[in-house]
Amino acid sequence: MNLRRLNMFNTDNKMIGWLRHVLTAISVLLFLVGCFLLGYMAWVLATSITVSRFLSGTLIFTYSMLGVGFLFFVTGLVGWVAGASEALCVLRMYLMLLVLSVAAEIGGVISLNLLKLRLDDILLNGWAEVNQGTRNIIQNNFNCCGFYGPKEFAYTNYPMSNSCYDTIQEIKAETFTNAQQLKQSGCGAPLKFWLDDNKAIWCSILAVVGGLQLMCIVLCIHIIHKLKDKAGYRRASDKRRLHDEKGAYSL
Repeated sequence: MNLRRLNMFNTDNKMIGWLRHVLTAISVLLFLVGCFLLGYMAWVLATSITVSRFLSGTLIFTYSMLGVGFLFFVTGLVGWVAGASEALCVLRMYLMLLVLSVAAEIGGVISLNLLKLRLDDILLNGWAEVNQGTRNIIQNNFNCCGFYGPKEFAYTNYPMSNSCYDTIQEIKAETFTNAQQLKQSGCGAPLKFWLDDNKAIWCSILAVVGGLQLMCIVLCIHIIHKLKDKAGYRRASDKRRLHDEKGAYSL
């Protein structure tokens, strides 16, 4: 009987060690995702005029991206520590953070449905809050200018970026000269079409991230249960050894 218990104890140790590595790897991945989101938003805030309106309460896209990045950063970091240390208190805190994160994400999706926000509204708010560097990347890749087109710059003081122009070559007097031609189409429509065409890809990415969070919850619960059994087995072994020592002393 003791040999069987010892074998079960060693098997549980190996299983916990394997699951601990899986939990740590997923947590590190979530941590890196959070670092990427926070780093990108730090770049956006540092190079755009939205930083002056950060405390105004109107930057919905910025607050949402920062919130999601912060959730991934904190949960990934705590999960990294929990998987490496196998401490019950840290594992319980990690489990609580995971449950709160999943609940917050589900609440965000429900809020979007209740507010009946369309993809056009989300893209428009995001376009208004991102920095010029992000807009330049989109304008260069989609061959567009502005969200609705160059006409939106007519009644504003915002400078028009060089990414709104196409460089073309003209032949004049047997010489090649570079000329700039203003792009006439806006970025809103092609960006929406691109998201619609690649809906399967980004929906799959979101599903994978959500699945990793749910997997972490299951692994965390399982490891906590195994550690409790392991602690109970150790306490029982200590009591039995103490009882045997007392019996030997009495003899």
